[in-house]
Amino acid sequence: MLRPRLRYLILFFSLGLVASYVSVNVLTSYSYLPSGTATTNYGFPLPWETVSGTVCGQSPSQPHEAYSVLNGPCLSSCCVTTYNFAFLLFDMLFYTGIGYLSLLSYHRLLRGIDRRASELVGNQPSESDESTNKEDNGQNRES
Repeated sequence: MLRPRLRYLILFFSLGLVASYVSVNVLTSYSYLPSGTATTNYGFPLPWETVSGTVCGQSPSQPHEAYSVLNGPCLSSCCVTTYNFAFLLFDMLFYTGIGYLSLLSYHRLLRGIDRRASELVGNQPSESDESTNKEDNGQNRES
């Protein structure tokens, strides 16, 4: 079993954090409630960023006829962003595990290739053995 060294752990945790941060660009789910609230979840495989807010022109406090073309609620900030740090941690561990397992499989692959190569080299006669056998065969024919 491959024991992770501290530098590998730091490297894979860093790469896992970067991969989790980049995964926030992936839209995981989008939901729309009849009250005019839209919720979008970002992050893969677990959604760790949630953005929810009121869709412009869908405020239930006033009828649609009360709004002009450029209504005020659309121009103000309407969204609330929340972060689920437990899901962020699980995402980071997920990507760290992928990196560690890829390193482990790479080492096993190399170990298997080295073992097969050493078996092939061990089964082949060396050049000195071949030349000795040819000389012995030549002397046996002369006798």
